[in-house]
Amino acid sequence: MPKRMVGISTQESLAKFKKAGAKHDSNNQKPPKNPKGNYYWTVHPKERACETCKAMEGKEFIEEPERPHPKCKCEIKKHPLRRPKRYINGPLTGHAYETFTGGDHVKIFFEGISGGLTSGVHLSTNHDHSEQITCMSFSSNSTSLDASQEPPVHWRIHMVAAGSDNVMINYTLEHEVWSE
Repeated sequence: MPKRMVGISTQESLAKFKKAGAKHDSNNQKPPKNPKGNYYWTVHPKERACETCKAMEGKEFIEEPERPHPKCKCEIKKHPLRRPKRYINGPLTGHAYETFTGGDHVKIFFEGISGGLTSGVHLSTNHDHSEQITCMSFSSNSTSLDASQEPPVHWRIHMVAAGSDNVMINYTLEHEVWSE
């Protein structure tokens, strides 16, 4: 391609990119209030990237951004949408049920308040998960639960204090917030 034509195509590409960049800037929110999916995208320019590509670095896009020019070698990464966390706390002396809609991952923290050497929690969920967790007095433990389905996930967690008399364990469930 003759040198004079390269300048024209570059100017046209730059104009298209600026127009697309303005559109992405107006749509860019952290985190999106009404996401179209469960992902966002980021642009990672290479070391010798043009100024246009470098200007896109550090921004989060709710839609996959288009490349600003035909030979763009910048990396565009897809990330799961970060959702706010919710915490459910409570004492466990007998049994407790917690029901909620959340993400596909739940973390549960246990803190032993009173009980003997064999104190713990029997944990079961509606996702075919069951386990025994040791949690003696003045100790702590945690476990992670994963569902085999895409969010939002309906969770029903049943916890039973196990061990000697007077077992008391505090628990905290951590999960992502999803509308019900």
